[in-house]
Amino acid sequence: MADELSKEQLAKQSELRYRRLFETAQDGILILDFQTGVIQDANPFITNLLGFTRDELIGKELWEIGAMVDKAAALTAFTVLKDKGYIRYENLPLKRKDEQIINVEFVSNAYGVNGDRVIQCNIRDISDRKKLEKELLEYQHSVNISMNEMVDTLANVIVARDPYTGGHQKRVANLAVAIATEMNLPIHTIEGIRMAALVHDIGKITIPAEILTKPIALSNFEVAMLRNHVQSGYDMLKHIHFPWNIAQAVLQHHERLDGSGYPNAIKGDIVCEEARILGVADTVEAMSSDRPYRKGKGIDAALEEIAMGSDKLFDADVVKACLKVFKVDGYTFPPLI
Repeated sequence: MADELSKEQLAKQSELRYRRLFETAQDGILILDFQTGVIQDANPFITNLLGFTRDELIGKELWEIGAMVDKAAALTAFTVLKDKGYIRYENLPLKRKDEQIINVEFVSNAYGVNGDRVIQCNIRDISDRKKLEKELLEYQHSVNISMNEMVDTLANVIVARDPYTGGHQKRVANLAVAIATEMNLPIHTIEGIRMAALVHDIGKITIPAEILTKPIALSNFEVAMLRNHVQSGYDMLKHIHFPWNIAQAVLQHHERLDGSGYPNAIKGDIVCEEARILGVADTVEAMSSDRPYRKGKGIDAALEEIAMGSDKLFDADVVKACLKVFKVDGYTFPPLI
């Protein structure tokens, strides 16, 4: 008899502990009948959250009181819950008694109690979290706009001194995006490549205008001066905290896989992916377009050049993608403005 009383007392103590947790929980809790979905119990947090009294909730179905915005979806979820014993929504809209829509995290479990099965719904208000997420997205969007405007401003700096280089950068950016898209690179990566391309020759603002526009071949000294534009561009960009590898892409876009490029003659995988794409796009645009000191050789000659240098000078995957966008997809450079 003592043992039986002890078990009964333990059961009461366990029930008391559960009720205390139930009543003081900082999440909404509803207990539903397993077969019908009728609400059997509701804790204070959920009544405050939804604006209904406990008496208004008990004996009703959750979709009957109008809390579920999509009744059909709620009934389907209830069927799944009875079958699987568990269901979770990370962002579920609920309607309060005052018609206000709130966002909640909704988790339901089915389990046995004294031989019967019940459903426990745990409901957490995430409205503040969703608001913060929205504000963060708006902030990130604003930052992205500002970053684009900054890059566009940098890209336009050189236009005043050398319209050819300004147009060249925009056309290289257009082709680089087409290549990166063909390679199925992530959108975020493609955006970084576009921005790097738009400023890849920004260092040329340190080169005298008469050299940039010289109508005859450059001397060795002038070639060396011109080649220094990649280092100058890197030095201008390296202190800007872009979320992409822009400064390195600018520094390396004339490097080649076999080490024959400049300024540091690096080889193979040391050349970053962004620079490999810029290197191909830059070569094709430069060869196919007119320069102050020569006529362009045309697209066919430019594509033949990168094909011959595939896997030696240029990344084979980048070359393959570039050839496809021209020969299969019919890509053409945008007109110079």
